Amino acid sequence: MDKDSAIVDAHDGRIIQFEGKFYWYGTSYGETNGFTTANKYLCYSSKDLINWEKQGALIPNQPEGVYYRPHVIYNKKTKKYVLWYNWYPKLWNGKFGVAVSDTPQGPFKIINDDVQMSRSEAGLGDFGLFVDDDGTAYISYNTINNHQVSIEKLDDSYTGSTMENGGIIAQHMEAGSQFKHNNKYYLLTDYTCCFCNYGSGARVYVSNDPLTGYTFTGNINRYPGKKALMLSDSVSRGTQYETLEKRPSGYDGIELQLEKHSSVNEIEISLFTGNRPENCGNVENPRVHPEINIPEFDFFTWQFDGWKPLKADLLTRESSALNESMRFTVNIEADRIKVVPKDSSATTALYINEITLFNNQQKLPFNGYISHKSIPQKPIIPAQQTYVMKLNTNAGEKFIWMGDLWGSASDNIKGHDYQYWSAPLNFKEDGTIYPLQWTDSWDYQPNK
Repeated sequence: MDKDSAIVDAHDGRIIQFEGKFYWYGTSYGETNGFTTANKYLCYSSKDLINWEKQGALIPNQPEGVYYRPHVIYNKKTKKYVLWYNWYPKLWNGKFGVAVSDTPQGPFKIINDDVQMSRSEAGLGDFGLFVDDDGTAYISYNTINNHQVSIEKLDDSYTGSTMENGGIIAQHMEAGSQFKHNNKYYLLTDYTCCFCNYGSGARVYVSNDPLTGYTFTGNINRYPGKKALMLSDSVSRGTQYETLEKRPSGYDGIELQLEKHSSVNEIEISLFTGNRPENCGNVENPRVHPEINIPEFDFFTWQFDGWKPLKADLLTRESSALNESMRFTVNIEADRIKVVPKDSSATTALYINEITLFNNQQKLPFNGYISHKSIPQKPIIPAQQTYVMKLNTNAGEKFIWMGDLWGSASDNIKGHDYQYWSAPLNFKEDGTIYPLQWTDSWDYQPNK
């Protein structure tokens, strides 16, 4: 709510701090479906991220069209606030426009409503702006055709492109946001998701160069597969188990996400032994169970550039009437481990009673997920990414993931849909980012 008790109607934009005050730029949708010429850009301001004051329209008397994605940055050389926006004189003829102002709240004056980019011929869609420490500005944007994402360097005035483009980073993506942390450059984006109420993901690309060389390091807003509840509390419950299906392309795997980066030196897997083929027709010995066919396992750990195979040695193996347990010795530092059964011709499914991770005989807590290409991933936060906001705090720079919770308004008004602002992103030692977790509330102490 703003200070006049009206719901803040500002979406798919950004919050950025100028001279100690936060400015929230966004698209106002009101009671429309979002695809009309009624869309307009609004600005709100706040000193504490809680109490907001409506500043008004950014572009008074804007030309007729459909408007999305307002982003404002400040140019220290020209002393101008520069607004970039994505607009469509007619859907879906995407263009970028640029406007400038002497103040962060505007009003902004349009100086170019058809900025030419190196990839303009493919149509221009969602985008984000980033200013590096040396004052160089970049735009990360996707085309309309195939939604191809790339990063381009802006000119010194921040009002045009130098046409220096780093090449296609990903396809079928949108809503990119670029930032810098510990001398690494990050681009967060995900698959196209048109006002989706189920939310988008947040694929993380990392590079040592602001323009090019980006490597995909994982999706921090997607569960890797189906939640394996039986494996998340390390409790054995008799004949209850997690089923790993055998598919044409191999078995389902189990991804184990540790609560924090940890040393792991033992992995124990306990199988339910009822997974034997039928014995029908063996009249000479009809009551004897077939021999249990115990598969071997492949282990993987998540590294900066993807899953890497892990060598594991069998430590012990125990049998009982209910299960067959195997303990493997490993020596790793990890926060994500994948366990995949090797093919077993006699078994169509495996039933996992329990998996336990040990660090010097101490059990390590984790969340387990059944993963396979055929098992759809689901978002952790059901929001569509808008921006990654930088906060200057007394504990240093922090980064907040922001997204629109489309369809969340109880009065069914699009402009009243909520937003989700994550707790500060948590970075690993190798520079990658831990998965998001839903946090009901958080606070921070500003750096004064």
